[in-house]
Amino acid sequence: MSSQAPKSSKPTKPQNQNQPTSRSPSLSTHLAMVELKQRIITCLSKLADRDTHQIALEELHTITQTISPDALPMLLNSHYDSLSETSNSKPSVKKESLHLLSLACQSHRDLTLPHLAKIISCIVKRLKDSDSSVRDACREAIGVLSGLYLKGNGGGGEGGGGGDGNGAGPMVGLFVRPLFEAMGEQNKVVQSGAAMCMAKMVECAAAEGDDSGGNVPIGAFHKLCPRICKLLNGQSFQAKAALLGVVTSLSQVCEMWLFDFIIHFSNVCKLCCFLL
Repeated sequence: MSSQAPKSSKPTKPQNQNQPTSRSPSLSTHLAMVELKQRIITCLSKLADRDTHQIALEELHTITQTISPDALPMLLNSHYDSLSETSNSKPSVKKESLHLLSLACQSHRDLTLPHLAKIISCIVKRLKDSDSSVRDACREAIGVLSGLYLKGNGGGGEGGGGGDGNGAGPMVGLFVRPLFEAMGEQNKVVQSGAAMCMAKMVECAAAEGDDSGGNVPIGAFHKLCPRICKLLNGQSFQAKAALLGVVTSLSQVCEMWLFDFIIHFSNVCKLCCFLL
């Protein structure tokens, strides 16, 4: 008589039983991101219409100020797209996108820091826009970013009021590098816009009552002197009058800067008298 061991009966679980539960949160997040992106695109398109402009702008303000860290890159990319050279956006849309980029930095200062170089580059590229209100918005946006990211990175470090401080040089470089590149273009409108942006950058970095200059990156600004002099002395730079705004801003920030400026460029006084 053959004895056969009873087969162990294990309850069989239905396949993929847990998959819907595990996928549900990620699927919901994806759908929420798609919906949010569509809201942003729709609001940006409504900025072009005078009747829907204000409502769309208010909604974009709310989205910008309350957006989650995961969705922030998507918001920034939406503005990059509206400001791109291939975009057909109207000046009113570009102008508000520039404002909203600076608002995103104000609302999420630390989160936008890794994106700062791209944000500044995007702003500077719009200096070639034919509409003056867009170029003015570029200048204001650079001023806002300068006040956010350059204050406190300068002389407040261990080096004292006249030094670069900790990290001021690289941070100032994020601003001046694309601006100097724009000044190198053979386009007087772009050169003038870049010069006005640089003057605004210096002005806003030194603003809001820092009488001691302790939080101003004076050392990094001081290094701009030779390049400014070279532009003023060069024949290819057409917007010399606009560049004098940079001279004025720098001389107000650093008392010794104007003296060094005259040493580097002995004919500056004659040039100033001629242009003014």
